[in-house]
Amino acid sequence: MKHRFIALILILTLLTLSATAETPAPATTPAPLKDDGRLAVWLKSLDAPAALHLTFEGVYTLESSAGFRFERGAQVALTAASGDIWLKTDALALNLGPALTLTRHAAPEGAPNGLYIAESEKPNLYPGDLSLTVVGDGLRAVLTLPVEEYLPGVVAYEMSDSFPLEALKAQAVAARTYALGRKQAAGRRDYDLVDTTADQVYKGTDPDYENVALAVLETRGIVGTYRGSYATCYYTASNGGQTALASQLWGKSDADAYLAMTDDPYDLENPSSLQTDLTFTATCEGSQKLRRMLTDALKDVMAKQGYDEWRLDSIQSIEPVNPRFEGSKLYDGLAFDLTVMVPESALATPSPSPSPTPKASPVQGEVARSAGGVDSVSPVQGEVARSAGGVDSASPAQQAPTATPALPAPADLPPVPERWMPLDAPQRVTLGVFDDIKDGLSMGLNGADCELISVERPEDAPGSFRIVMRRYGHGVGMSQRGAEQMAAQHGKTFREILKFYYPGMTLTTLDLPETCLTAVDDLPAAVAQSRPRPTPTPTPKPLPALKSGEHYAEVIASSLNVRQQPTTQSPVVDILDQGRKLIVSTKPDADGWVAVHTGDIEGYVKEEYLKKN
Repeated sequence: MKHRFIALILILTLLTLSATAETPAPATTPAPLKDDGRLAVWLKSLDAPAALHLTFEGVYTLESSAGFRFERGAQVALTAASGDIWLKTDALALNLGPALTLTRHAAPEGAPNGLYIAESEKPNLYPGDLSLTVVGDGLRAVLTLPVEEYLPGVVAYEMSDSFPLEALKAQAVAARTYALGRKQAAGRRDYDLVDTTADQVYKGTDPDYENVALAVLETRGIVGTYRGSYATCYYTASNGGQTALASQLWGKSDADAYLAMTDDPYDLENPSSLQTDLTFTATCEGSQKLRRMLTDALKDVMAKQGYDEWRLDSIQSIEPVNPRFEGSKLYDGLAFDLTVMVPESALATPSPSPSPTPKASPVQGEVARSAGGVDSVSPVQGEVARSAGGVDSASPAQQAPTATPALPAPADLPPVPERWMPLDAPQRVTLGVFDDIKDGLSMGLNGADCELISVERPEDAPGSFRIVMRRYGHGVGMSQRGAEQMAAQHGKTFREILKFYYPGMTLTTLDLPETCLTAVDDLPAAVAQSRPRPTPTPTPKPLPALKSGEHYAEVIASSLNVRQQPTTQSPVVDILDQGRKLIVSTKPDADGWVAVHTGDIEGYVKEEYLKKN
C-alpha cells in the first residue's frame, strides 16, 4: 500500500511538471502609448531675426491675460533690443521683457485660427501658441500646437498635394510617428523638434492643400511602433532602387530591427525618381574627362608590365565593384576593362629564322649588298650581274665596265611607320565611385556619399555605355517616390506601403485628446494690472574648474544627446542645445565617444559634435 501511494505521488508530480512545461508564459503586453498630442516646434528656419512682423488670424492674448489681447486682423512688430522684446504698433512701443508667449484662444468653428509670420518662407498660417526669447541680438521662436494641426504643414512639403492620397496617408503616419518619437526623446529642453531637414520640414498650413488635409484626417492618431515604443520612421525622397539600413549610414542599429535592406522596384520604375547619368562611346566620345581619368589610371598598370609606349584604344566593359556592405548596391568602385594598343616591336613575338649566307664568288669580286638589299656580283670577265632592278643580264665580252649609278644611303630613306597592335588581354583599372565619378564628373545627388551606381548599354545609343547614379537622400525607410508609384500605378494602400518599407513595425492608433482652446471672454479680466514677467529658463550652473587632462568645449549640433554610457542604446541623461558649454574629461574611444560633464550633468557624447574652446 505504501509503495502504491509513493507511485501515485510520483505520477501526479510528473503530470504537474509536464503541464507546467507545456503551458507558455503569458506574453508581456507593453503599456499603451499615451500622449497629450501637443508638439513644441523650434522655428529654426527663421534664423533668429532681429524682428518678427505678425498678423493675427484669430484671437491671441499675452500670457492668457484677457486685458492684453490681439484681435483678428491686428498687426504688430516684435523687436529684440538690449536683451528685451519690444512690441511696436503704429504709435506705441512696449518693453515686454526678455521672453513672452502669445496664447491662441477659441475661434468660431471653421474659421482659421493662427497667425502669419512675415519672415517665414511661405505665406502660411501658423496655428498655435508662439513663445519668443531673446537670444543674442535676435528672437528665438517656438510654436506649440497639436500634432494633428502640425502635420498638414509637414506632409505638404515633404511630399506634395498632387501625390496619390494613399501615399500622402503613408507620409502622414511616418511624420506623426517621427514627431512624437522626437518629443519622447526631447528631455528637459523647451522644444521637441525643429522645422528644418534636421528633423522634418514644417512650413505652416496652406488651406488649398485639400488632399494633404484629408490624408491627415483619415489617419488621425495612427503611429508606427516597435516593442511598445515609437519606431523612428525615417523616410527619403528616393532610394535609387534599394533601401538602406540606419546602421549603414549612422550606426543606429536599433532601428534595423523593423527596417530591411531590400530591392525597391517601385522607386526604380518611377520616372520622377531623381538621377544623374552620363552616356559615352567605347572610345569615350561624350566625355573626354573620363578618357583622361582612364589614361591616368593606366599609367601604373602599364609601367608594371614594362611598357614605355602605349595608348588607350577603347572600353570593353564596365562593372561596379567593392560593395560597401554585404548585399548592398552601394559600391565604392567602378572597374573598366580596356583595350590597350602597344607598338608591334614591344610585343614578345618570336623572331623569324635567319636566311643562309650566300657564298662569295671565287673571281676577285666580293659579294656586295645594294641599297635595295639585292645581292650582285662584280661584273668582271663577263660574270652574271644583278641590276639594281633585280633583272639578270650577261656582261658583253671585252666591253669596258660601265660606272654604277650612286644609290641613296639608308639614312636618306623615309622611316617605316611603327605598327600598333592590341594586347591580347584587356587591362583593368578601377575608378572611385565618389572621388572620381561623382566629384570628377559632377554626377552627385547628395552631400553625403550614399548614391547607388549602375552601368547600362542604352538601346538608343548602340555601342555606348551609360553610367547612372541614383538615390536622392539617405535611402533609409520609406521612399517617397516609391510610395507614389505604389499608390498611383499598383493600387497599394497606405498600410501596404508602410509594411513594405517598415516590415517589422506595427501600426497603433493613439487616443489623442481633442483640441480645446479657452474662449478669451472666459479669461479673468486683467486690465490695468501690471503684467508679470515670464519665468525665465533656469540658468545652467557655472562650469567647475578644469582638472588635469580636461578641456572646455561647445556644442555645435542643433541638439546633442548626453547618454549614460558610450553607446546609442544607452538612456539619454539630458539634451544640450547648440552653443552650450561643457567640459570634456577623456580622449575619444574607438567609436569617438568622450566623457563630459557640466555643473548639472555628466555622461557621454560623440566628440564630432563638439568644438574645443
